Amino acid sequence: MMKRDHGGNICEISRRYGIDEDKIIDFSASINPLDYPPRLKETIIKEFDFILNYPDIDSFDLVSGLSEYHGISRDYILAGNGSTEFIYWIPILFKPEKALIVTPAFSEYEKGLKMVGTKVSYFQTDEKEDFSVDIARLCKRLRDGFDIVYFCNPANPTGVLMSKENLCSIIACAQEAETLFVIDEAFIDFAEQGSVKKEVLRFSNLIVLRSMTKFFAIPGLRIGYVIGSMPCIAKIRETRPPWAVNSLGQKAAAAALSDRDYIMDTRQYVTDEREFLMAALSEIPGLKTYKSVANFLLVFMDNRISLNSRELRDSLAKNGVLIRDCSTFQGMGDRYFRVAVKKHEQNMILVEKLKRVAK
Repeated sequence: MMKRDHGGNICEISRRYGIDEDKIIDFSASINPLDYPPRLKETIIKEFDFILNYPDIDSFDLVSGLSEYHGISRDYILAGNGSTEFIYWIPILFKPEKALIVTPAFSEYEKGLKMVGTKVSYFQTDEKEDFSVDIARLCKRLRDGFDIVYFCNPANPTGVLMSKENLCSIIACAQEAETLFVIDEAFIDFAEQGSVKKEVLRFSNLIVLRSMTKFFAIPGLRIGYVIGSMPCIAKIRETRPPWAVNSLGQKAAAAALSDRDYIMDTRQYVTDEREFLMAALSEIPGLKTYKSVANFLLVFMDNRISLNSRELRDSLAKNGVLIRDCSTFQGMGDRYFRVAVKKHEQNMILVEKLKRVAK
């Protein structure tokens, strides 16, 4: 039996079941179905000789590209080795004694916090309310005196997006309580209008985590960044290890940000295929899908499905189809799984295989 807290384990599945990697369809990792931007490979080949030198310690070109892309001064942005670097570095730097995580949520938040001895509590969203957040209840909970709060928007694995207005009211509650508020926007590129990135100009307690892994399909390059107040960014910059972002990653990521056609095509394609996949899965007896703004869908299995989420994952993996078992998410249980939105023909294969399981 596999035990992994993350998706994207193609190499392991290939070794375990003797399936060629290129024959595996990975719905467990939510990566852009259109693959990386067309100009990316050309950029890496052109800039390849930069590996002979140390990377730019300030990632100047990449941060400049991010500044233009978001309309935010580069003084508020810091690039890193994936957003996970910051998930682990923020607890080391700020040393919180008490943390609150809005769940279900990415397991690395808790791991990073517990490595520095932080006491972790949870604010569990309710399936009966489609995993939406009760703002008044969360603000009341913040009065219990937390040093740091983690909130993912859109949420992972549910895909729920909280409006910018409602989220700002919670950030304000946290600021009043002198609580650092970390918002993970790893999937916000699919609904960019919902980002609170520019709110760092008025909330000194706000840190926004961003990732280029999902939308730009470059998980292997490990590019992420944080947006925060100038004091926060300065504090992180001064204390983190140098050369966090490799040379080719900096060049490729900067090029990706300028590909406007790719960005527009991605948003339209994912929207269309997400609607198709949600409708198709909802027609399968025993499955319930939840509305999402990201490039994935959360699915619940009722008792008409004889397998639990782990058993379903393993059964499909033997046939070269990977899904994300959600039993490792806090409070989810073993009847939920998550699937990425992929290309239409791949989505059709997933639907057909799940239909067989539901018989």
